[in-house]
Amino acid sequence: MEGTPGRTERLLVLGAGPAQLGLLAAARRRGLKVIAVDRDPGAPGFRYADRRAILSAEDEPGIDRLAAAERVDGIVAPGIDWPVGIAARVAQRQGIPHPLGPAAATLSTSKLRQRERFVEAGVPHPAYLVVGSEEDARRAAAAIGYPCVVKAPDRQGQRGLSVVGHPDALGSALATAFAASRIGACLLEELVPGRELTVNAFSVGGQFRPLTVTDRQLADPPAFGVALAHVWRSSLPSDVVGAAIQAASAAARALGINDGPTYTQILVPADERGPLVGEL
Repeated sequence: MEGTPGRTERLLVLGAGPAQLGLLAAARRRGLKVIAVDRDPGAPGFRYADRRAILSAEDEPGIDRLAAAERVDGIVAPGIDWPVGIAARVAQRQGIPHPLGPAAATLSTSKLRQRERFVEAGVPHPAYLVVGSEEDARRAAAAIGYPCVVKAPDRQGQRGLSVVGHPDALGSALATAFAASRIGACLLEELVPGRELTVNAFSVGGQFRPLTVTDRQLADPPAFGVALAHVWRSSLPSDVVGAAIQAASAAARALGINDGPTYTQILVPADERGPLVGEL
């Protein structure tokens, strides 16, 4: 951030929950003036804020007005999905430097848009189909096969996510996904047996720099996709880890992420395929 000389730089942080604590504490240590936004008046991160706003991190008009009123020098949405796009759009409107442009941020926060770009760019990913009705979904499941995964395309934290083992369970999974979806559609994907990795990286000027590759230790069923721990270093062979890094790099490039951090979930199939990008 480059603020006015002699003036303490102001950082607007979208979210003040547990996922934002590390960044909020770091911003305080750096001597920044921190304005934190959260709809929960008791959010734990507020203790690091100079000013707090009881406002949803998804209230884009409200955040836009707040950024203008506070004359912030930077805006960030750490540890949270949908507000990443809000931060990028508000930054553009307010003339604030930001590592992501609105287009890249939108791609980063939509599982559907990501997969469309992965198809265009040849990034390896699980097979999927977009469905808008139960009739669509039954055709898609017949094509992809059971078990399959049904998910809302624009939610995080396992919201609207189910594993469907047989046709009788598809209806309830779809109801859950459609209820969570913001766009009235959901994704039906192949379930990929095998291992999972996370590639944490930072891009600078278009150069993808991997920082850590960790094994994702997952909760037992019926939970799905819930990482209980990230174990460094990965126990997988170095060639598999290298291929996972290449897949994560290709995903970042496909989404137009040239600067800033990325967190990419990689699926390592039990079959002969190489690593697949679950999501970035």
